[in-house]
Amino acid sequence: MSRRTVLAAALLLGGCDNGGDGAATAADATPAADQGAPGDAALPDATPPDAAAPPDAGADAAVPDAAPLPALTLRPTFAAAPADPLAGADVESCPVYDDTRCVEGRRQRCAVYDPGAGAFADAPDPLLRRVLLYDRWYDRYHSPDGQTGERVFNGPTPGDMPEVAWASPAHFAGWAGEGDSAIWTGVALTADAFRYMVTGTEADRRRMEDKTRALLTKFEVTGIPGYLARHHFLLMPPGGPTSDEHFVTHADAPGSRHVPIAPADLERAGLPAAYREGLRGADGQLVPGVAMWNGHPSIDQYTGPWVAFPLVYPLLRDEGDRARIVHHLTCYLKRLRRVEIVNLQENPDLLGALTSFFGEGMLRRDPGDIDLFALEKIVAYYHENVNRANADDFDRTCPDTVALEPTLVIDAASPTWLADIAKFALRLGEEGMRPDNIDHIYVPSIRGGDASHMIHMAAVAWWLTGDEQYRAFLFRELIGNLRADEVMLTMQAFRSPDFCFKFYGDHITYGTHWQLATMLRDDPLFALAVRAYHEEMWEKALFNHLSAKFGVMYASIAGEAHPDVAAQAAAEAVAQLRAFGGNGGVQDAPRRTHVRDRQAAIDALPEGVSVRCPTEQERTTCEQGVRLFGIQLESATITRDCDGRPGECAMADGRCVDGIASSGLPADQRRYADFLWQRSPFDLGESPAVDGQKQSPGRDLSEPYWMARFYGFVEEGRGHVLAWRDDGACE
Repeated sequence: MSRRTVLAAALLLGGCDNGGDGAATAADATPAADQGAPGDAALPDATPPDAAAPPDAGADAAVPDAAPLPALTLRPTFAAAPADPLAGADVESCPVYDDTRCVEGRRQRCAVYDPGAGAFADAPDPLLRRVLLYDRWYDRYHSPDGQTGERVFNGPTPGDMPEVAWASPAHFAGWAGEGDSAIWTGVALTADAFRYMVTGTEADRRRMEDKTRALLTKFEVTGIPGYLARHHFLLMPPGGPTSDEHFVTHADAPGSRHVPIAPADLERAGLPAAYREGLRGADGQLVPGVAMWNGHPSIDQYTGPWVAFPLVYPLLRDEGDRARIVHHLTCYLKRLRRVEIVNLQENPDLLGALTSFFGEGMLRRDPGDIDLFALEKIVAYYHENVNRANADDFDRTCPDTVALEPTLVIDAASPTWLADIAKFALRLGEEGMRPDNIDHIYVPSIRGGDASHMIHMAAVAWWLTGDEQYRAFLFRELIGNLRADEVMLTMQAFRSPDFCFKFYGDHITYGTHWQLATMLRDDPLFALAVRAYHEEMWEKALFNHLSAKFGVMYASIAGEAHPDVAAQAAAEAVAQLRAFGGNGGVQDAPRRTHVRDRQAAIDALPEGVSVRCPTEQERTTCEQGVRLFGIQLESATITRDCDGRPGECAMADGRCVDGIASSGLPADQRRYADFLWQRSPFDLGESPAVDGQKQSPGRDLSEPYWMARFYGFVEEGRGHVLAWRDDGACE
């Protein structure tokens, strides 16, 4: 993303963020008190004591500093920890389906067990078995040191290649997607938490705890409270050994995002010996490397822990893990710096440019939406970047309070205001080693997704600590002064056409918004959260995406307010889960970058789905964008020379565009993706250079499936768990 794009899109339109290794759009605490033994009793309401306000205290109006704060009633997403169905049984739970072990001369195999019948299930539910296979493949082959990555092979990998062959170190070439490891490790933890809530077994509880610690390690390696590493890895010299057990990068020198892990942080994080000693080469000798962490974390990376940690926090038995969660989440919120652009109404050029921009048919407002043109100022919160240019001098302490005073004020009435904004924009989106770089920015005063994120962070921080500064920040600043609750209702007011939209922007927002809503069920803000989910995310965006993840989340919170839509969303989600599987011709196989002929994809379109072509306005919006203050906003070229390929769309000037599906495709007809539900549901066909060379971690099946099981949308396999089964003699 260019600097000029960041200037216009981030500050004026409301946010810019680097997602993964590309661009994405869309945040010292006292440890929380012991809430009881999660395995033995219902989890408490978790509303801090003495926090109540009169029941008529309004949550949607400014709260004077002297006035009592409104009540905020939060409860854990999970009302109670599950009972272990194998407690007292003569079988022991196990974590990884189809694993084997040898115990006292007897081989044991991890198999599906029915506690109600007291017997193993010889023919488990097919969908349950497929999910357990995906969980197995993730645990065994996509989780180096507890992180999450895509496995890359050194040659073609057809759909029917057996596990013993594709999982062999001899077939391993390296890792991909490491830069997105933080978000996907958080998604993995969310899946593991829901799996534990469904099964209740000790093995699944320990599995959840292990993943919690792996995600916490991504904070620990930086040595900065609240600062999240995208991933940690071993930097090896070119030509050095690699490993399918650790993330490894081969280079003469580290990249701009790479920061060495300090010895004390390496020790505290408990990373394996390879990080200190190196890897063994072909001659058996150790080749030393450098332990590093990858920085420049984006908002989407932070959604991993911000969704998962509030889910698992009450379920954890280790007080140290709980305290670390509180520490890092609250320090992150307090680490955000504030910037303001003031006197907007005194700058007619600014207002005219914004009016012209939104007058291009790109603004979809609902009656009663907040008037963004009437704002006197824009308030943003940004996260400072750590890199090798400033790592030695970076403030590694946890701030005491959330920032209410701006670090920077830009006066729109000043004759130098545009230069001032440009100077600030130089710090955004920069991946070089500037000491004043910025990782990402929230603009809760004008961007609906950012408003939701910051409301969520403030509410969770208060729930975890009972510290009134967070409740005051929520009601007095975010809701009272910035009207973030109203801004939240505009989260889909601006949206690019499907032909050039970056679909991960939806995923960044709807996950944390859902997590917030699950905790607000007893609070007046719950209705507002559901309204935003329905009016903005469903009606304006994902109604035809057939997203299993969003569908389950929507149905789990909107069933009472919108029962018919919730039933539709749940049914579509379950259908997607049943269709999900290997995309190389074998359903019970991992998803990979397999070749899919475009004509065959068009011929297989479901009834009622056709090839969709862009309108001339959509084409213009994608390719030309809009000029703002003489600056060309980022555009995407979607046209090309016509060549007669299947499903191409001829435009008025004789150029062509690849047509897309008119509605979201079933999971078995979609392109490969690292995570299916954050990519385009409309694209047709795929042409990788090497068939099946990259393999997905598979969390896009496991996470929505275990959610669907927990909420009762999938009943098959109910009560079945994994346990060790006798499988004959062994040595």
